[in-house]
Amino acid sequence: MTTVSNVYAVAGAKGGVGKTTTSINLGAALSAEGYDVAVVELDLAMANLVDFLDVDIDVTVATTLHDVLGAETAVEDATYPAVDGLDVVPSGTELDGYARTDLARLPAVVETLREQYDAVLMDTPAGLSEETLRPMQLADAVVLVSTPRVSSIRNADNTRELADRVETEVRGLVLTMSGTGSSPGADRIASFLDVDLLGHVPDDDAVPHAQDRGSPVVEDAPRSGAAVAYRKIARRLVGATSTAEPRPDTEPGPAATADRMGQRTDGGHVSKVAEETAQVADTDSVASGTTDESVPPTETTAPDRTGSDGSDDTVPDGRPNERMGDREDEPTAGREDEPTADRDGDASRSFGQKIRAVFGF
Repeated sequence: MTTVSNVYAVAGAKGGVGKTTTSINLGAALSAEGYDVAVVELDLAMANLVDFLDVDIDVTVATTLHDVLGAETAVEDATYPAVDGLDVVPSGTELDGYARTDLARLPAVVETLREQYDAVLMDTPAGLSEETLRPMQLADAVVLVSTPRVSSIRNADNTRELADRVETEVRGLVLTMSGTGSSPGADRIASFLDVDLLGHVPDDDAVPHAQDRGSPVVEDAPRSGAAVAYRKIARRLVGATSTAEPRPDTEPGPAATADRMGQRTDGGHVSKVAEETAQVADTDSVASGTTDESVPPTETTAPDRTGSDGSDDTVPDGRPNERMGDREDEPTAGREDEPTADRDGDASRSFGQKIRAVFGF
């Protein structure tokens, strides 16, 4: 059977919101579920993907995406194993290599990876440059990443608008540093941006500690709040609408290719992962307390705190991990008397003023 993978652009115009961390951890979480995943670093000018991982790659001399986009080598030569089932395609750090890159070659690179992997995560740079635009045009869907800060929400809205303009679906929002400052619930921010909520990741010291050790937090601290959140987001990402499924042991046939820069074809992907969807949809309710539309909410069953790695997402004495993200039993939509996330209002106010008024900052 032909296996057609999903290509996601992990995007958010604001820098420092966690796009690379999210790309790596979603990739590692999916690989732990049996998927073959590639993370592609599209920040061609300010590459740092390998700094997050303990991999033996010196990007100043190794073959990188710079060389691929410079028509000097094939993408396979710039692909390196990171963790089991997860490969990375890093960019280089040399300015001369950056100057030789040509994004017109990116469609062929993406289609090659689409044939070889169950899921491809394109880690895009900050801003709204061509290095963000091209991946969003080529992707099947966009994963929007933002923190709860006003400036980040503004830039996330810009990114969502760009996705609309290039006619690429926004799969949903990943809210990082959730619960910090005076921010409202993650579901209200997603509602304000008019996108689905894939999940929210708490501000967790386990993340920088994992980065310092060169490991995804889902592997370094699998029972931490951030790791639990990323595993649930990964399952939700591929659960409801994905066409990706773990590859069989036998080599699949050639995958269908399409020119993502030309006319988009809806229906060009095979429906998959129905079994996985049924297993996780009823336990992966979003922070607002709702469940995936395909599964009715469960009102009497206690929340399932078993992670995708088979571990129980509780602290050793059996109490719930108080730092967990995506707590099924604790909606964070805010009090009933809080204002709703209405984007409309006084046109004379700035975007930041509107956000603060809506969320009561």
